[in-house]
Amino acid sequence: MTVKLFSCLIAVIGAAALTLATMIALVQGTILAVSIANLPLRIAAVAADTLLGTTLLLGCIYLATHLAVRILGVGQADFPPLPEDTNQTDLPKN
Repeated sequence: MTVKLFSCLIAVIGAAALTLATMIALVQGTILAVSIANLPLRIAAVAADTLLGTTLLLGCIYLATHLAVRILGVGQADFPPLPEDTNQTDLPKN
């Protein structure tokens, strides 16, 4: 139990730190990209910054979710049963 709690805390702190570091890098990169004087180079830098920033943030979300599933062990849980089919023809029509 203590190992699981410790793992959860480390995963949450690590995911938060990684996301914060990514956001700081993304903001600094955006500031640098916008300050470029050459217009075509500025457009390329902003596009690259957007692509890289989106990829890094999605990676942070994936890592945090993956760690949570691994630690909590919900990957081995049974899939919930599907809801029973209800008769949709009894609904009033507008």
